[in-house]
Amino acid sequence: MEDFKLVSLKLRNNNIFPNTSFDFLDKDDKPTIPYSTVIIGANGTGKSNLLRIVVLLFEELNSLKEYDFRTNKVDGSFELKYKLNGSIYLFKYGLIDIKSDISNNIGKEKKVQVYCNDQPIIFKAVELPGCILTLSNTITDKFPLDNEDFKIYNYLGVRANSNTARTTTFINKTIDLLYSTLPNDEVLPNLAKALAFLNYDKNLFISYYPRYKHTFFTGELSDETFIDFFKHFWNYTRRSEDNPPWSINKFNSIYNESPKEISKLVNLCNKICKYLEPEFEGSRTTLFYIDVFINQFSNEELLQLRTLHSLDILSYPYIGFNKGNKYFELQNTSSGEYHFISGIIGLLAKITQNSLIIIDEPENSLHPNWQMKYIGFIKSIFSEYKSCHFLIASHSHFMVSDLEPKSSFILGLIRNEEKRTEAISIATNTYGWSAEEILLKIFQVSSTRNYYLTEKLETIFELISKEPSKEIVIKLKERIADLRKIDFTGLSKEDPMKDVIHSLLKKFSNG
Repeated sequence: MEDFKLVSLKLRNNNIFPNTSFDFLDKDDKPTIPYSTVIIGANGTGKSNLLRIVVLLFEELNSLKEYDFRTNKVDGSFELKYKLNGSIYLFKYGLIDIKSDISNNIGKEKKVQVYCNDQPIIFKAVELPGCILTLSNTITDKFPLDNEDFKIYNYLGVRANSNTARTTTFINKTIDLLYSTLPNDEVLPNLAKALAFLNYDKNLFISYYPRYKHTFFTGELSDETFIDFFKHFWNYTRRSEDNPPWSINKFNSIYNESPKEISKLVNLCNKICKYLEPEFEGSRTTLFYIDVFINQFSNEELLQLRTLHSLDILSYPYIGFNKGNKYFELQNTSSGEYHFISGIIGLLAKITQNSLIIIDEPENSLHPNWQMKYIGFIKSIFSEYKSCHFLIASHSHFMVSDLEPKSSFILGLIRNEEKRTEAISIATNTYGWSAEEILLKIFQVSSTRNYYLTEKLETIFELISKEPSKEIVIKLKERIADLRKIDFTGLSKEDPMKDVIHSLLKKFSNG
């Protein structure tokens, strides 16, 4: 079966994960829908750093394949394993076997290597995922930004640069992605599903305000006037001759390299005049809307709208919706709705078969009901991309409450007694679990009057009440060890269950 699956990652002597191994799938799973691995854990366990390391290792492998150059962005030794098109690829550097590191390999040279089905191959021969997409809605995500040398990678998050987010830049990027993907037949039906998920009407509006309306939007614009505006801008604006508009370089580029494009832009300006309307009743300010579901512009014209914006003939665009036939703009939605819609558009625009899609904490600002449905919805809307692997990091117990077990894997990250991160595999059949059950069984966090915690205690007391035997003692030790793993800070000071637990742990403190 031609598909991509991220299999495992081993890290040694890494600054963040000194000696940790991660498995990303159940090897017995044979999914018929996109596969999802959910990485869960409390803040500080390294979820975001793990996602970043995965991306950086693929960036290094891409650099070795395309340019025969190491990026060296991940310290220590590593082994990254993935499946693609029926083959198993292993990308490694250094020595992973701890015993070998100590006894047999002192002084041996470390080198970066790649294997296909256990056979060494040259980097030029390695196959890479169709694309790697990263999505986050916070400016504190740790994903790298787009890199022209890493062509299969796309950052779909909110950061405009290394540490800031700009709303206008992000909206422009979202619209550019939407325009680029509208020719695909499956996009609009899936976009309609995304709107329905948020209880929106089946409308998505993009609006622009015209600039220099009396020059470009009279309905009788000519090529000559269009060109003359930029050649003699001081006759049309309040600018002096030595203060040209910032868009002059873009015009010169079109005029010198693609002069025939000017006639197309002129025709589009004249067409837009037919759709201009007052911003509100009695207003002299005009704008026009595009509803992508009943689009009145061709795909070529949509791309030309971007050019008119870059020439400052149109304002930067706005995205709007209807809810109960009431119009509102994306900027005025909740942050959860804002990022959900923009994220779906980005994924629709960029996803291909055999891809790795990495999403960091999508639950931020999402209502708990949406959190519970999120992964199922994502796998439904991208159901035709069966060859893709979704890697999702979360610290919300709601996100794992409705996972389909044959196409899902849960990787838990916990802090051990030495304050280092450990990776544990967790049973994925969480369908129908309550919030309390997930908190206790997966996150090891208790809550007051938690039914499942009470059940654990009842089991312990039942074992204590029985006649001692070797089998009973073993079971009792296992239950006490399980109890020690639980974080009891969720229990209130007044809860008598807290005293019971402390008494049990003290009684069996010597094992």
